[in-house]
Order: sequence, then C-alpha cells, then structure tokens
Amino acid sequence: MGQLNLYELAKRAKKEEIAREQILELFQPKIKKTLLQTAPHHREDVEQELSIKLLNVITMYDLDSAVGFWEFHEMTQKRKKDAKRVVE
Repeated sequence: MGQLNLYELAKRAKKEEIAREQILELFQPKIKKTLLQTAPHHREDVEQELSIKLLNVITMYDLDSAVGFWEFHEMTQKRKKDAKRVVE
C-alpha cells in the first residue's frame, strides 16, 4: 500500500489506531518546532497535551462537512464581491 494523504489517514483514523499513529508521526516535526517556543521544563508536558489534542480533533472532526476546493474558491469570491459593495 502506498503512502496515504492526510485526508485518507483522517478517514481511517476514525477506526484504526495505526492511522492515528501515522498522523501523529506526520505532525511530529511541527510539534517539535512549536515546542521550541516553550520553556524547556514544560516541553514534555506540552508535547503530550498537543498529541492528545491532535488525536481528539482527528476523531471528532466531521470529514463530510469539509468544504472542497471549488466550494471554498466560490465562497472567497463571493466575500470579495460583498466587501467591494460595502466599500462602494
């Protein structure tokens, strides 16, 4: 099996622990970089809290409600038009 994208991993993570572990691995570089902004004596606790929060978000997120690219594009274009009307 090839490497899955984040969307596919998130779908699988609802039921599969291995997918949740893969997502945590995927986000480890970002978590480690973020920890550099934290006092050294708090980093281990903060890393655990971030991992728990990430797992909660993954399991609670409704993938079916996510907006597709073209829907997002249309929404932003409409907002731009509405903003121009307010200015005029």
